[in-house]
Amino acid sequence: MAGRKYHHGEVRQTAIRQALTLIEAEGSDALTMRALAKAVGVDHRALYRHYPDRDAVLAEVAAEGYRQLLSAQMAECHDASSPLQTAFEVYVRFALDRSYLHTLMLTRSRQDMDSHSALGEALKAELDQLMIWSRLALGAEKGERETDARDLAFAALAAAYGLVTLASTASLMPRSPDDLKAFVIDQVRGVLEGQLLRFGARPAEA
Repeated sequence: MAGRKYHHGEVRQTAIRQALTLIEAEGSDALTMRALAKAVGVDHRALYRHYPDRDAVLAEVAAEGYRQLLSAQMAECHDASSPLQTAFEVYVRFALDRSYLHTLMLTRSRQDMDSHSALGEALKAELDQLMIWSRLALGAEKGERETDARDLAFAALAAAYGLVTLASTASLMPRSPDDLKAFVIDQVRGVLEGQLLRFGARPAEA
């Protein structure tokens, strides 16, 4: 096939954009190196100069998903009265609106994290920021109440992930998309409020 001409680095950037588009439309199973090369407009062998295999592409797309999630959270949490609660509201909307990408992000293995530094770094940035917001919710400084902050974030994340996973199966939770988001957000808020009371902190007013 006649390939397009790209400047240095553009093939890699374009490949991730196209892979993200393909995955969000059809899921990660639809991604092959040949399909991606066709979308990018290059011979599939050219992709192997940038990505050794399909798993490397999936890891980079998952990393981009975490970066986009954190960017959206940072934007909405900037002036929020309860950044932790707002962060999880953003997470729920992101996960339900972009379910294929969310599934890819949450199904990467520890080996993927170790083998692809960009993915590990993107996930760490997300978790580190959740810890900052958790400490803020507890009224703690860095280095204080670290276990409580971690437990608070983990409890809310577990609730959000579990509810989002169930919500992705329409037969289990037959609601309209907007009602579903509102329901999941309300349930996660309840978990956060309960955990904050457990740790002796005052939940933010809705």
